[in-house]
Amino acid sequence: MAPSLFRIEKNGIRHILTLALALALGCAGEGQVSQPEIERALKASWQSYVRHYISPEGRVAIPERAGGSISEGQAYALLRALWADDPATFARVYHWTYKNLSRRQTHGDALLAWHWGRDQDGSEKVLDWNTATDGDLDYALALVLAARRGWRPPPGAPEYAAEARQVLQNILDLETVRLPGGELLLTPGNWHEDRPPYLVNPSYFSPAAYRVFADLQPRAGWEGLRDAAYALLPRLASGMGDLKGVGLFPDWCRVDELGRPAPAPGRDTHFGWEAVRLPWRLALDGLWFREERATRLLQQRFLPFFQQEWQARGRLMALYSYEGKPLVNYESPVLYAGVLAAALAARDQSFARQMAGKILTFYREEKDRAFFAEPDNYYADNWAWLGLALYAGWVK
Repeated sequence: MAPSLFRIEKNGIRHILTLALALALGCAGEGQVSQPEIERALKASWQSYVRHYISPEGRVAIPERAGGSISEGQAYALLRALWADDPATFARVYHWTYKNLSRRQTHGDALLAWHWGRDQDGSEKVLDWNTATDGDLDYALALVLAARRGWRPPPGAPEYAAEARQVLQNILDLETVRLPGGELLLTPGNWHEDRPPYLVNPSYFSPAAYRVFADLQPRAGWEGLRDAAYALLPRLASGMGDLKGVGLFPDWCRVDELGRPAPAPGRDTHFGWEAVRLPWRLALDGLWFREERATRLLQQRFLPFFQQEWQARGRLMALYSYEGKPLVNYESPVLYAGVLAAALAARDQSFARQMAGKILTFYREEKDRAFFAEPDNYYADNWAWLGLALYAGWVK
């Protein structure tokens, strides 16, 4: 799900925390980012998110979607509740998601309908029963990790591990395809093509989650899906079709029967709002499981581009073309979160600290709200938080 473009307000009534700004400015030199300040921002912004985004029933209402909801947003809330150690909010979000978005009664599978909102007749209901694979993967990961913590579901909802098993089997059955050579490929949803070339969103790839899932479902195919991702991504960072890569990933591409990537007609090839999530997902595999393929890909292919940009400009732009050209003249905490994760996986602590400091410069508190960039920017609030939470060691 790509958010609408937003510009960062540099002046106005919003108050930038003085200490956070001072810390960020210090990061350019020998300054240190304060762990207590990061944790304070993480706690305050999560509590604010719960108050202003999550309904009493557990639905994440997204202002940019006229108060509608998507499976991605429900899954993000579950992951954040997990890593914020908030089992009550987790249970509430899970219960609404299971009750309202699960396709069990309508389609016979446990995947999530991707879009809920207000219909033309004024009723609130599922507006599109198709699925979004990233939402399903994050949903399943949150359920597995909650079960590992011993958390209990609310009355009337399945046990977390039991529901995760069913979701995972349905992901493999309905949201993957097998290429003629035998490689398993992740698709964007149940609505994928019947034959190659296949549309692919690389930011949906979650190799660390696949490893977690393999513990729950041995021999189900998760190792093959992980290996296929690591076979495709280095090729994708180098080039696709006639486009020469500089280590970045596209929002979308298509993959032919031989596993070769190319631009997807009618879809963005930029390193944009979609692709910026992939470095964070890859970093989990490097940090959690010491996966050298993830570390090499980030350290040798992805990170050098942004290190050079940082040295040349002293800041990173929110959007870049696949070939590395800045597309806008403003910054975003979303991009800094992805680069921060890559730096952590590449063991570049100095660069990671500077990226964490940059994210803190977006943090604001206004009345009873604590947020990143803009109070109603759902995407920035989520990914800035996930980037800082990874840096703080909360993402386990």
